[in-house]
Amino acid sequence: MKLLLEECYENEFNDLEKEKYVFGHEDGQNTILSPYRVLINRYNQYQHEYSDLFYNNLDIPVFWYVYPQGLDGMIMYHSDKKANIYFKEPVVKRNVHKVEWLDNDFNYKTDYYDLYGLKFFTEYYDQNMDLLMTSFYTDDNKEILTIHHQNEAFLVNKNNKTNVFYSYREFVQYVESFMKG
Repeated sequence: MKLLLEECYENEFNDLEKEKYVFGHEDGQNTILSPYRVLINRYNQYQHEYSDLFYNNLDIPVFWYVYPQGLDGMIMYHSDKKANIYFKEPVVKRNVHKVEWLDNDFNYKTDYYDLYGLKFFTEYYDQNMDLLMTSFYTDDNKEILTIHHQNEAFLVNKNNKTNVFYSYREFVQYVESFMKG
């Protein structure tokens, strides 16, 4: 089985067998396993079937509402736009791919939904739209992995303990260790 690795870290894997890996970007929609998906599947409570999330089923605060707009959608509260909703293909089905949360038109975080209709990860941004942190979630919405992009630290949270990895390769080796056994 091939493992999908982030293409931005490809240079860390030059010495490994290329036939074991595929390089690309995890966006929650891939059917090939990434280290993130392997980790999340390990700690999910249930086995899930492919099932997209219809935009009307998004978990939002009381009195907020979802609203389709053209090929995408939005979340509103009174007259304030709180989020942009982007649908996956085909967009006519209105299944959620990602939600960009707004604060006075500033996109401070984006939630990505996976092939199972679950929130898979959230990216957090600074005022310049630089990626600060990415958090991955289990099916009961527990944060299991946090990536701090500026210092390239990978924090795996399990059983009230945190394992810290200081390179993507170290993190991948950790995930591969429990894939084997």
